[in-house]
Amino acid sequence: MSDLETLEEPGEVPKEQPSQFCPVCSAKLESRHCKQVCPRCGYFMSCSEFE
Repeated sequence: MSDLETLEEPGEVPKEQPSQFCPVCSAKLESRHCKQVCPRCGYFMSCSEFE
C-alpha cells in the first residue's frame, strides 16, 4: 500500500471529496452562499449544478 492510500472504517465519510476541488486548476473550492467558487481561477458552480 502506498503512502497516499488510506483505509477507512466502514461507514466513515472521507474528509475530502473530489467535488470539493476545481476541475480546471485543482484548487480547493470555497463555499459562498449558494456557490462553490475557485479562489485561484474564478471557476464556480451554483447550487443547481451540484445537487
